[in-house]
Amino acid sequence: MSIKVFKFGGASVKDADGYRNVGKILTKYKDEKIVIVVSAMGKTTNALEEVIKSFYANDGNTGNLLNQIKESHFKLITELFDAGRDVHDDINDTFVEIDWVLEETPHEDYDFTYDQIVSIGELLSSKILAHYLKSLNLNTSWMDVRDVIITDNTYRDARIQWDITQKNAIAKILPTLKSFNHIVTQGFIGSTSENFTTTLGREGSDYTAAIISYCLDAESMH
Repeated sequence: MSIKVFKFGGASVKDADGYRNVGKILTKYKDEKIVIVVSAMGKTTNALEEVIKSFYANDGNTGNLLNQIKESHFKLITELFDAGRDVHDDINDTFVEIDWVLEETPHEDYDFTYDQIVSIGELLSSKILAHYLKSLNLNTSWMDVRDVIITDNTYRDARIQWDITQKNAIAKILPTLKSFNHIVTQGFIGSTSENFTTTLGREGSDYTAAIISYCLDAESMH
């Protein structure tokens, strides 16, 4: 199977026009097998970092900062989709993962909490993109990269466990590509063997694309 890996950074999905442009690009490759790695939308990672700082400072502004992020994502959905699409519920459920963290007392390990919250940015953008590509009738599946990329417990700068990651890529991505032409997944994030989310360091989405390309012996990476 000939596989390409495409990576789209945050600037590529910063707004509705960005998503539309990505859709136009991928429509040209609609019959090819492509793994699409996407970063968080625009400045979302920075905004989520401010949420975490506020949470630990207990300054009373955490909810307001998070609501701004929610509003920008739901505004994007309104611009991209007709009313009534299930993407709204999917994104709402994803934000609940942050709400759960913020309802607890801050974890003693700041870097651990950082990874659990900041990683949501990639989950949001990738879910929106997958829904959008489906709306263009592209044969697309969303995949949680945390089921593929396994790391150690070094939060914010995790190290890849290569053997199990490659086995996962072959076992999970290849069968999915037999049924779907495009897989949308996340850059920047992975998972420990205990199922805690990790991040791979800044510019981690480029690294993710390289990891997947290597594990699948991809024809090319863009």
